[in-house]
This record gives sequence, structure tokens and C-alpha cells, in this order.
Amino acid sequence: MTRYPVYVRGIATEPKVALTFDDGPNPPRTEQLLEILAKTGSRATFFTMGKWAERFPRTVDRVLAGGHLVGNHGYEGQGWIGDYDQAEAVIGHLTGAPSRYLRPHTFNYASYFQSRIAQLPESHTIGRDIDSDDWQTTDPDTIVRAVLDHPKLGSGSIIVFHDGAENEEAAIRLRRPLPMLEAMPRIIAGLKERGLRCVRVDEMALAEPLYWESGSSTPELESHDHLAARANALARSPD
Repeated sequence: MTRYPVYVRGIATEPKVALTFDDGPNPPRTEQLLEILAKTGSRATFFTMGKWAERFPRTVDRVLAGGHLVGNHGYEGQGWIGDYDQAEAVIGHLTGAPSRYLRPHTFNYASYFQSRIAQLPESHTIGRDIDSDDWQTTDPDTIVRAVLDHPKLGSGSIIVFHDGAENEEAAIRLRRPLPMLEAMPRIIAGLKERGLRCVRVDEMALAEPLYWESGSSTPELESHDHLAARANALARSPD
């Protein structure tokens, strides 16, 4: 049975952390985030949904112009076979290069690893070791604490945030990132106080991966599976 690597953090010997943002682009929220990153001298990775990249290509251009990395986060986020391949047709066209860094939507590895691009040896599947849980709270202070007080926070951490949402309802998509935007300057300041520099995932040396295998249990990835279950349940419930 095939085993697939999942990278959840960088090496602990370099004072770097990776800020990663899922479910965009989402103008004007992504642009507001880009302003914060520029003011703080931070670089980040944006795991982009194909349908939004197709709808908002100028925002993707602004992400690239800011020196950030664009990765593949699926097209619709519905977990069907080929979702990431369809996204790549859009994202690769806009960036001018194949995506080398991808993140499964809601960390649903079972559907993700059925996509051809996910199986390529040059593709890096990026998980996380710190979840800000920004998508399920309206309190910026909660997001700040979720990151800065996390027991695993340190050199090599890969932190998940959301600058958008998969939801087609514009009001939800524009509202959801607001607490994260308010929290972000304090989070970056707190990271800098710890001597940590915010970089793109391709600017940090990745630690040895965990391995996902269909039908088997990987205890270290169970929290990812729980996140997928929570996110999918939220998507099915009325807002």
C-alpha cells in the first residue's frame, strides 16, 4: 500500500515560522492582509482555491507581487477526485509555474491523494502543527492566544489561518477573516519577540514528514482528521 509524506513543520534549528493562509483569494480581505504583512516585513504562503483564483486573478497577482508563495488548495474544496488537478490548471496559469506546495482542503487526505498532482514526487503536501482556529471564532484575542500560547510554538512551526472561505455567500466570506486581520499584527509582534522570523514554506527546511496511508492510523495526523470533521460539519450547518 502506498504511503504519502505530509510535512507538518520545519526543522527546529532555524528561527523561522511559516504563516499560511487558506481559502483565498478574497478581496479586499486578502489585500488588507497583504498590507499587514508588508508593514511587518513578513512573508507568507497562500494556499489558494482554484475557483477564487479564477474569479479574482488580480488578487493572486498582488500576492505574488508581495513576494509571497501561492500554493494549491483545491478548486471547489468538495473532496472529489480531480479537484486539485482542476485547481492547478488555473493556479499554474496565473503563477506561470507548477504548484510545488499543496494543502488538502479540511485536511481530507483520502480524497486529496487521489489527485494526480498530489502524487507527483516533486509535490510537497503541507499540513500544520499549530491551528489558529480562526475560522470558528469571532474573538481576535482567542486567535492570538491560540497561536502565541500554543505549547508547540517554536522554530519550524507551520501555522494555519484563513483569509477567505469556501462559501459562495459573499457576506460570510468577507466577514470570517475579520477577527484574524485584527489579531495578525499582535501575532507577528509576539513571534518577533520570540526571535522568530515569518517566512514562506519554501524558505524553511522542512523536518522529516509524517506518512499518511489509506486505511491505516497515523496518530500524529489524527488532529488533522478531527479538524476535517469539524470543518465539514460546520459547512453543512446553517450559518
